[in-house]
Amino acid sequence: MRVLNQAIMAAMMCLPGTFSAFAGPIEDALIDKTIEAYGGERFHAMERLVIADHYKGFRFGQSNDPASVDEAVYDALISIDFKAKRKALQWVRGRKGAFSIQHQIFDGSKGYRLDHTDQTMSQDDGITYAGADRRVSYFLDTVLLKLLDATRDNAAYLGEAIYGGRLHQKISFQAEGYPKMTLYLDKESRLVSAMARDHWVAGQHYMYQFKDHGAVDGVVYAQDTYVTRGGLPFNVLLSRTVQVNSDIEAAFSIPQGYGEEGSALDFSDMQVKKLGDGVFLAGKGWGFSIFIDAGDYFVASGGYTGLKERFAAMKAYAGIEKPLKFQVVSHHHIDHLGGMKEAAELGATFITVKDHIASIRERAELPLADDRFLLVDTAGSFADGKIQVFDFPNAHASHHLVSYIPAVKAVFTADLFLSRQESGAPDGYEALIDLRDMLGNQNIDAEYFAAAHSGRVLTADDLATSIANIKPESCPANWTQCAHWIPDDR
Repeated sequence: MRVLNQAIMAAMMCLPGTFSAFAGPIEDALIDKTIEAYGGERFHAMERLVIADHYKGFRFGQSNDPASVDEAVYDALISIDFKAKRKALQWVRGRKGAFSIQHQIFDGSKGYRLDHTDQTMSQDDGITYAGADRRVSYFLDTVLLKLLDATRDNAAYLGEAIYGGRLHQKISFQAEGYPKMTLYLDKESRLVSAMARDHWVAGQHYMYQFKDHGAVDGVVYAQDTYVTRGGLPFNVLLSRTVQVNSDIEAAFSIPQGYGEEGSALDFSDMQVKKLGDGVFLAGKGWGFSIFIDAGDYFVASGGYTGLKERFAAMKAYAGIEKPLKFQVVSHHHIDHLGGMKEAAELGATFITVKDHIASIRERAELPLADDRFLLVDTAGSFADGKIQVFDFPNAHASHHLVSYIPAVKAVFTADLFLSRQESGAPDGYEALIDLRDMLGNQNIDAEYFAAAHSGRVLTADDLATSIANIKPESCPANWTQCAHWIPDDR
């Protein structure tokens, strides 16, 4: 299939004629006129689309240090079958010698994750048609218009607004599995200039800006995309190529010889586990907390949003009604601070490091006096020794608090060591050696490892297995986007 960036006028010459005056609901008329601007019949005939995006991302609130903003380089190859509702993502992040890859497929009915380092595949119910591409396809206005066209029944016209100095018409919609989106349609050119959607942090939103429109095979698309979050830079497109109606069957094939990885666990419903006397693990989805009964009160670690729900579920399960007195804050990333407002409303004192106080106060959205913070300097013991906390600086976060509960010999971490598979140890990486050594230096003889992102509790044997099977990340030879990451001496 021919791939090229043609002039936008070439696409317009392929249109089947001008559209007549508005007829029927204003939403339908507006959508139809926009589709005409994007190629008309050529747009409607687009059943398959391949997008190759090379871009940079800026991670506010997800950086190594709370006072800085990290940037990363990404390559994404997305194959979409609109008719059969299939989608595949080949995604690379990092730099030479320090990169990671992700390969996800939704075949129209089931989702799969491929591990090219271990040469395994696993079915994952969390991979859907909407989410298989990690929302990277939102970068392309043509994809958003395709969603709008398929979901026009719930579209809502929001009136006119000036955007970028030009008059636009706004239309909102929400496709199944997607967040609500609002498109800004240039009233003169009929092209999509921007898309806005909410962020899960209250009061923040993403704005996708589309510029420099071109065309391929008569279908118009933005050749430049810039994304902001809360008004600050989030993603910047470096290069893009698009293919229309090419053969994409290879994108959905499983390599020969790949074994089947264990099935993923289902954490869609709230669950509570008793790890020992007075120690409970509770959560659902991607957010779990560990709760320790300290006599007259509870101590918690795990700060994802939904803390109150987890706390209530744990108390109902245990048949205990006591307040939450201490909340351990693992690190400063905004997802792990999502429950700080709830912790503040519960009256908890925060166990943290000095560098994270400002981040906690910002997410708590409540005035917090200085005495609401207990600071850890390397290590600390709280609740008469029922919980010990250690600072574990690493590449993920400059301060990362690890909790240890002596009564059950269990360690609780955030983003360090976890698995959401039914069995087997997760892939190891170098920082696990440092974690093991840090615990050894503190004379911690841990037997179990719980985590903020999983309801499965791992063992010391799992940690040893993960460390013994550390493998360098492997990028498949046929992934053209790996060129940016393959070491020069490969």
